[in-house]
Amino acid sequence: MNVTFEKKDDLNALISVVIKNEDYLENIKKQFKDYRKKAKIPGFRPGTVPMGMVKQMVGKSVLFEEVNRLTSEHLYQYLQENNIDILGQPMTSVEKDSITDFENYGDFTFHFDLGLAPAVELNISIKDKLTRFEIELDKKEVDTEIKNLRRQNGKLETIDKSETENDSIVLKMTEVDKKGEHKDGGVFEQEVTVLPEVVKSKKVKKQLVGVSTGDELDINVFDLFNDNEMVIVQSLGIEKEAVAELNKTFKGSVKEIRRVQPAELNQEFFDLVMGPDAVKNEKEFEAKIEENLGAYYIAEAEKQLEAELNLLLEEKHPLTLPDDFLKRWLSETKPETYNSENVDELYGTESVVLRKQLVREKIAEEQNVEVTDEDINQTSFAYTAQMLRQYGLNNPDPAMIQNFEAKNREDKGYLMRIRDVVVDKKVLDKVKELVTIKGKKLHVDKFYDEVKKFNEKVSK
Repeated sequence: MNVTFEKKDDLNALISVVIKNEDYLENIKKQFKDYRKKAKIPGFRPGTVPMGMVKQMVGKSVLFEEVNRLTSEHLYQYLQENNIDILGQPMTSVEKDSITDFENYGDFTFHFDLGLAPAVELNISIKDKLTRFEIELDKKEVDTEIKNLRRQNGKLETIDKSETENDSIVLKMTEVDKKGEHKDGGVFEQEVTVLPEVVKSKKVKKQLVGVSTGDELDINVFDLFNDNEMVIVQSLGIEKEAVAELNKTFKGSVKEIRRVQPAELNQEFFDLVMGPDAVKNEKEFEAKIEENLGAYYIAEAEKQLEAELNLLLEEKHPLTLPDDFLKRWLSETKPETYNSENVDELYGTESVVLRKQLVREKIAEEQNVEVTDEDINQTSFAYTAQMLRQYGLNNPDPAMIQNFEAKNREDKGYLMRIRDVVVDKKVLDKVKELVTIKGKKLHVDKFYDEVKKFNEKVSK
């Protein structure tokens, strides 16, 4: 048995495995004897089947399995012993033909192409400077949050006439031509619900405030939906391609007007939002809201810092990958997903994730990042609690969280995903120690201006 390694370049290699007759012969003879003892062949007692018949019946499959087992075993043993870090899996060579005659019991030679992982050298230091935003709250933020919570937990009622921007309007929308008649083949009496306060056009917003049930309005449909193509598609129930062909003028017939009566600031409301007896009066409720908002914006600021850390790591480590090999590997191992028509496009996303993973692994290795069972349990609990909050359970009971978490763990890939989250968090925490981070105080609006500028930079 012999294994040889030939490096083509920094990212590609050829590995060859030679399996000789003496490497497998003794073991397959043993398998033939075992089969002969157990075989039930008409006309023969167990153990008396001629060996030639045994070889004829199972020889090829036994040989195939044994040779492939030896090949795989020694190939990966060689890679491990020689610290050769590969991407994907070895693929049958497209340049060198393997020698694989399973009709006879001779020698075999297998050639495999390898995609090699690029060398990663960390290129971050205290010279890299980032900002941790410290968001300042004012009473306006607290009041706005309380107002929103009261509306979210308020009672919906139907009224005859809208009076404020907060009254929602149910319209039957019909696309019309220049004569004001239904456009042939156009949208007809599509029911949509709009909230004037989110409409950017002052003209359209003015049209919607003060209307009564039964009124008809001539509305610019693009202004109504703030020129948001996705919202237009979903609201009008049309295909994306049809948006460009829409007439801008629609007739909107007011079918219904709805108003939310905000929840009262009483103990029932406090308990609903904060949990039973968490606060006793309005002053305590405001203090808790301010505390929760503060925690939320700290998390938002940290999320933004980590987004900038991710960008820094990406820019500082422009790794080159064995692209052709990996595209071939994806196409051959996952043909249901990747094919010649889409592999270039999909690989673009895959390669970004792979580069990120390689850099993370290097940081974890150099900084001795370890993941404990406690880390996984805490992260899983927090993830499940957050998931329940997204479903509207503001203060889920710990027992409920544990119950849902147990169900999550039934998914075989769940804990692996949680582990990846833990590793990513710990790696970023280490990076924060390696670079220079300075604090900067600013108001909420200014913070989101910074976030917008960052996102525009990334999208370019």
